[in-house]
Amino acid sequence: MTSFKSKLARLGPLPTERRGGAPLVPAPEPLARGVAAEDAERSATPAATPSAAPSGGDAAPAARPTARPAAVPPAAGGARPSLDELRERISRIVARGAPPAPRADPSRGELPFHVEQTPGGPLYVSRTRSLAAARVGRAPLVAARDADPAMLALLSLDPALAGCDVRRALFLDTETTGLAGGTGTVPFLVGLAWFDPGAASAGPLGEPSSDGFVLEQLLLRRLGEEEPILRRLAERLADASMIITYNGKAFDMPLLRTRYVMNRLPPPPELPHLDLVHVARRIHKARLKTRTLIALEHDVLGRVRVGDVPGGEIVACYAHFLRTGDEEALLGVVEHNAADVLAMVALVGLYGEPLGSLAAGDLAGVAATLRRAGALDRAAELADAAVERGGGAAARRARGDIAKARGDKARALSDYEALAAEIDDPAVRLELAKLYEHHVRAFARALELADKGTAEPEPAQARRRARLQRKIDRRAGGAAALPLPFEPPEGAGALRREGEGEE
Repeated sequence: MTSFKSKLARLGPLPTERRGGAPLVPAPEPLARGVAAEDAERSATPAATPSAAPSGGDAAPAARPTARPAAVPPAAGGARPSLDELRERISRIVARGAPPAPRADPSRGELPFHVEQTPGGPLYVSRTRSLAAARVGRAPLVAARDADPAMLALLSLDPALAGCDVRRALFLDTETTGLAGGTGTVPFLVGLAWFDPGAASAGPLGEPSSDGFVLEQLLLRRLGEEEPILRRLAERLADASMIITYNGKAFDMPLLRTRYVMNRLPPPPELPHLDLVHVARRIHKARLKTRTLIALEHDVLGRVRVGDVPGGEIVACYAHFLRTGDEEALLGVVEHNAADVLAMVALVGLYGEPLGSLAAGDLAGVAATLRRAGALDRAAELADAAVERGGGAAARRARGDIAKARGDKARALSDYEALAAEIDDPAVRLELAKLYEHHVRAFARALELADKGTAEPEPAQARRRARLQRKIDRRAGGAAALPLPFEPPEGAGALRREGEGEE
């Protein structure tokens, strides 16, 4: 039985040229030297040379060659390269590519970090110390050292802060790979600051250094090296009496606790937490439309950042650093983080003693916050200062609310009347209508204010107008009005006035 190899050999070679001389695609060389071709070569006979035909007979045809002719190299023009040639070209192109960039080492380049070897791996740290006279805009950093914790507790509406030592506070801010939070967001730069007394340290020549704040930044060189950062942060938290952040209650601290869980580390200690974003919203809501940290730095502290990296570009800068090792991409991010931390230190100095440092409009916000906290005497002092310094409508409103809460109805009526002449506010008319009805008992004046509209639902306004009209009608029937000034007649204190206790 004829074998498959011998049948394949009898087929002969494929044509190498098209009609007109154009070469066909040559077979790859390994295929041309296959088993079938080798068998064909072993069984082939030399090709016969054409000769003259014998006399008297036809010319004998030339013997058909059985061996495959040599492969024709691809022509320069019009030929398609073989698969092996394409592979060789691709290999040469790939070999010409640039070698992969080495992993970035922030301790050897432009970034201000040095490496510390820890049991959990390398830790990249930048640590600087502020001078005693350092300022952020017009606010000295050292003022935060003497901030009143009782005032900070009142402004934050958190009594737990009243017993904290501000000198042992830890300021914290993070830069992360996103703002969504959750397990996929990683803090790659942690900025910390704390007060360091000068007696515990010395200068470069051994001389005693002055008091100042230490700024420490921890950098995640690449993902997967979080453990040294988290362990260092836990050490700093263990030495602190409280945490101070800007929006850290909602973002930074929950994210960091998640990273401790993801790295199977013990959670950090729970400390009293002063979140400055809530304090800023209460104090500056009447004066500032936006209360971002950069806006406060500009409008409250008086410093303008030049060349600052916008918050929306921080993630892209870190991603570029991870891909390329380009340290210059992170320089602006590191400076941005340091500016955020020091701005928080300066704000604590202002909020800790607001009377001598804040503008009149901001003092009105402080007074209103202290009223909410129940510190009425201190609130009245700050409200008076705000009015005297030209705090405007916000200051008068705060002083009127505080006077009403303290029971000083005459002062409240005076402030509300001045405020009503300055602005058209239904809420102010409501307060005046209440005072005229229940304190002055000037029902006609109260009805006049109610008819102009008060900050009440329509059913409540209708009930108030109806009640005031009944009182007016009853008085017209013979009841005497309360004489001015606004003091009850002698001996009338034991009698319950009509409508007393109504709002």
